[in-house]
Amino acid sequence: MRLSAQEIYDRLLHDDHICELEGQIRFYLGDVNIIVKQKDVVGNIMQEWLQGWLDTRSIEYAPSENTQMPPDFFLNPDDRTKGLLEVKAFNINGSPGFDIADFRMYASEIQEKPYMLDVDYLIFGYDMSDDGVVIIKKVWLKKVWEITRRMENYPINLQVKEGVIHKIRPGVWYSERVTDYAIFECLEDFISAIEETTFKEPKLRSSVASTWLTVFQKNYKAWRGEELNVPRWNDIKDKYDLVTDRKREMAKEKLYLSISQKQKIEDRVLRYQQDIIEARTEKQKEKAEQGLAKAMRALEAALQKVADAQVQYDILVN
Repeated sequence: MRLSAQEIYDRLLHDDHICELEGQIRFYLGDVNIIVKQKDVVGNIMQEWLQGWLDTRSIEYAPSENTQMPPDFFLNPDDRTKGLLEVKAFNINGSPGFDIADFRMYASEIQEKPYMLDVDYLIFGYDMSDDGVVIIKKVWLKKVWEITRRMENYPINLQVKEGVIHKIRPGVWYSERVTDYAIFECLEDFISAIEETTFKEPKLRSSVASTWLTVFQKNYKAWRGEELNVPRWNDIKDKYDLVTDRKREMAKEKLYLSISQKQKIEDRVLRYQQDIIEARTEKQKEKAEQGLAKAMRALEAALQKVADAQVQYDILVN
């Protein structure tokens, strides 16, 4: 029996009710057996569990021989450009800790084989109790651009060590409280980020970066029969930078607040000036002049705050 990734997802959720099940990981050695309570072990085991699930239900597949690249399973063994399934799992109480692929290998792979972009990611979010009981809390079926994002210094979220790019890492696609960088909206923007990153990777910058997109689009058209309209990264990068958006809003609020405070002090200055004019005694005049001097010092400081706030806002806007 052959099933699509969507059909597997539906069966797991609606037929087997995977989110209502409990499991444990046991290890046997000699006459000793234990319940494994290390949470990071679960992620690696879920792929093997799914393979056992496929076997038990007589669902046809072929395992991938390349463990370094997606997919884990070919759901259509007769045509390995279709039915590509990758399995990931992570502790749902933290951020996704899995890798998607080595960046250089992935950039090369999707350039020559654009159908690799059609991989379905079956992702399990699990929890493990102190007693080692495993519960699947959430299951997702996503495309790669639906689980990835940009980062501060690179167009795509990466593991970078001592300036060297290593793995592509996922973003937090399932939270409504996104506070830093948004998940990509579409395949086109994801490809734009990949291309831009080839210029930031020293080995690729000096070799394939300048022609990467041209070759990719040629192979993509041969696969899909149509061109993919990939935007330039500089034209789209700002919409994924929620950090700068938040800073811009904060700078705007600070500017408006400093202007409002300045205006209040200016009103105070005018009031003291009027009090001087209307003073009937020397004591009233002296008191008004003291108030005016104090207000003028405050106005000088307020004007500087407005100027500083304006500079910060202009930097973020421009």
